[in-house]
Amino acid sequence: MISNVHDLTMFDHSTHQTYSGEKIDLVHSIYRTVGDIKMFRHMGIRDLISVLILPFTPTSAESFNDFFSWYCDIEIKRWKKHFVRIHPVLGMPPARKLKSKIIDSGLVFLEDYIKSKKVIGIGEIGMGFGTKDEYMQMKRQLALASKYDLPVIVQAPTINKVALTSIILKEITKAKVSRAIINHCDMEIVELVLRTPNTNIKAGITVGQQAISPEEAFNIFKTYSRADRIVLNSSLGYKDSSLFGLTNTIELFEEENIDEEFLQRMYYGNYLDVFPSLSTRIKLMLG
Repeated sequence: MISNVHDLTMFDHSTHQTYSGEKIDLVHSIYRTVGDIKMFRHMGIRDLISVLILPFTPTSAESFNDFFSWYCDIEIKRWKKHFVRIHPVLGMPPARKLKSKIIDSGLVFLEDYIKSKKVIGIGEIGMGFGTKDEYMQMKRQLALASKYDLPVIVQAPTINKVALTSIILKEITKAKVSRAIINHCDMEIVELVLRTPNTNIKAGITVGQQAISPEEAFNIFKTYSRADRIVLNSSLGYKDSSLFGLTNTIELFEEENIDEEFLQRMYYGNYLDVFPSLSTRIKLMLG
């Protein structure tokens, strides 16, 4: 255990900013309906980091190219019509049976979209099951992140969580990737992430029907008290999920009298630490 809820001395008050109630959520926006988009706006969420996740194992690299094109062109316009800003993060998610030729071609497509400067990071990447192919696919994408100085969003493993998360964190360090979110953290692996000395490696706490509950998210915060290292999100995708995961969690934290400064860090400020280009991008899109 790193600390407790009453010890917030690790938080750097010198970097305190006021965010005027702005919120950022991390979702798989491509699977959300127009009704969902309007609800996000109603909840006061104007900026979404949209991460690529596929509902299938691609049989062709063109599948990646098609999804990349949708995210960078159509998806931004689709949400903009309803006054919500989408910020794409593209990558090749872990897949156990992805053929090497598809990986090779997919990485070429990914680098093309990185060069277009339409994306703010690479993700979700990772090792869901710890296969050799997943490992090599992750390493090659970490190399791209290092080459273009981009942050990454990593999908936490679904099995052998501690061992595989340790490998992921070591590979991030070896690749000299300085900013990352290890998403879908739970009590089993969150301390591994928080122990990394780089404060721009954040623990993503995903709340919702397919993830942990707001109460479990609060318990993680209460146990470790790292407002500077936790990012809250709903990570909505194509499975059964709740649009209100993030807002319900924020409300619970408020009911537990967590300082607004710490809470804002977890749903806004820490995202800016990982994605420093986001502030400029938001201003440009506002214009």
